[in-house]
Amino acid sequence: MNPENTARLFERFDHLYRGRHLPDTQNLMGYGFQCGDGWFELSYELSEQIEAYCQQHPEAAELIAVQVKQKFGELRFHVCPLVPAIQQMIEQARVQSRQTCERTGKPGEMCRDPNGYYQTLCPEAATEFGFEPVRQKPSPESET
Repeated sequence: MNPENTARLFERFDHLYRGRHLPDTQNLMGYGFQCGDGWFELSYELSEQIEAYCQQHPEAAELIAVQVKQKFGELRFHVCPLVPAIQQMIEQARVQSRQTCERTGKPGEMCRDPNGYYQTLCPEAATEFGFEPVRQKPSPESET
């Protein structure tokens, strides 16, 4: 994600992303959002939902984002501690990311390049970057 969008998320959700100041042995948010700008709105909305939940549930007040990235063509949003209601929000965002171009934010689908790298892309971005749509979800065994 570009520096401007990263700064907007860090500034607006300072408490959720406070781990960005910790060593990378404790928190990986110092690396920023390891996904494309097309998922900015998705990340922003999820951050709003998590923040609202934490404000209403004092037992979740210490929740912290540990890492936000793209993996296997999906948004991966890791927090600590695990809170079932928040995990459901994260799962909904993951599902939505599989239908949203990571580069443009337009409707997209899972695509793969000749090297086996997966990314959710709109048709224009897929063509531009040499990706082809895939019709089946990649198997979890091939995930690294």
